[in-house]
Amino acid sequence: MSDIIISKWHSSVIVYLLLCFPIVIGTVKIFGNLILFIILCLGIIVAISQKASPFKITALRSFSFITAGYFLVMFLSIVFANEPNTSFLHLGRKIHFLFAPFIALAIYQVNWDINRLLLSLKVALIILGSIVLTQYFLGIERPSGMINANVFGDLVVMMIFLSIVKIFEENRQNQILTLSAVLMGLVTIILSGNRGSMISLIILSTSFIFLTYNHYLRGQKKLQLIIFILFSIIICMFFSQQTVRDRAFLAKQEIGQWINNEHKNTSVGLRLEMWSSSLQAFQDSPWIGVGYRNANNVVARYADDKTKDAISQFSHLHNEYITNLVSAGILGLSALLTLLIIPLKLFIKNIRHKELYFHSVMGIMLCVGYASFGLTHIAFGEEHMNAFYVLFLSILMPYVKMQEPSAIMNI
Repeated sequence: MSDIIISKWHSSVIVYLLLCFPIVIGTVKIFGNLILFIILCLGIIVAISQKASPFKITALRSFSFITAGYFLVMFLSIVFANEPNTSFLHLGRKIHFLFAPFIALAIYQVNWDINRLLLSLKVALIILGSIVLTQYFLGIERPSGMINANVFGDLVVMMIFLSIVKIFEENRQNQILTLSAVLMGLVTIILSGNRGSMISLIILSTSFIFLTYNHYLRGQKKLQLIIFILFSIIICMFFSQQTVRDRAFLAKQEIGQWINNEHKNTSVGLRLEMWSSSLQAFQDSPWIGVGYRNANNVVARYADDKTKDAISQFSHLHNEYITNLVSAGILGLSALLTLLIIPLKLFIKNIRHKELYFHSVMGIMLCVGYASFGLTHIAFGEEHMNAFYVLFLSILMPYVKMQEPSAIMNI
């Protein structure tokens, strides 16, 4: 079965929810998950009423297996864990991946408009920037709306790079709106003070320039100069901010203290201690891991005595790859890489097709962004981050899979 029949009412509701999602995910704490829940219910209704399985529909099959498979691996890591304090309740943060196939089923064949989705992202950035500026002037040290500053910064970075994919094709009015949204996003990242988000910003900026070079920048010396100047201004703005300089200096100082064995119980020191100790903890259960959300307790046993208590207080190891390796072993790390690499390969493969170019660039930005988030903290361990990835991958991956030339030829 490759087609399902959707009503106009279903399509209208889905489109409305998709456009609302970017605006509410960082402003009202429960609304992002509420939107996903409504879409999930609609997907289940489609599955029951039309006897449709997302695991059998060609455009949804790969997406369904990698998302549900990721959840299954986390589940198995708990089932086979030999640590008594491992709890199934913690899996609630990963539940988005279990239900992802039915979320994609609800969106499948809905005629959503990429331009309206991009507009929603830009409006969201302006709203989030306004909230953060208000909090800053009220004296809040690391303003981040209603959620954790690290999560907030990553979501803003992701919205920036999804929203700019058509900037070279937009008219002057829309370009001004796009640049205004980007500026508000940059201000938000600076004020929230998330060093990991700043690293991801540089990685995604480089990736975006690389992706768009052949299409828009090759041979366009004037445009290249403008981009270079804008990029330079952004970098200068970032590193001229006292907040950024202070956090960069602090990071350098704490790295030196950890290397010299002077003071390890610092923000950066604890991360380095966790990462180095994880190599030993991994050997306790290399294939299936020590159990989801139990990695810190095990890693703490191998850490410096002064850091044991602090490390065990965290719920992850501040690195997505190391956390998955220790929690769920080689199987868990493989599931994580599959969740990132299979969609990335699909988007890279289809970027050369004009009709799928913008959707593919959005998909690449999404995968590269989350891959970069995982370098310095957790990318899939928080509900807002999981909700954002699942929804946008539900929108983009099946669409590209369905529209790619090889799929159309086989219809």
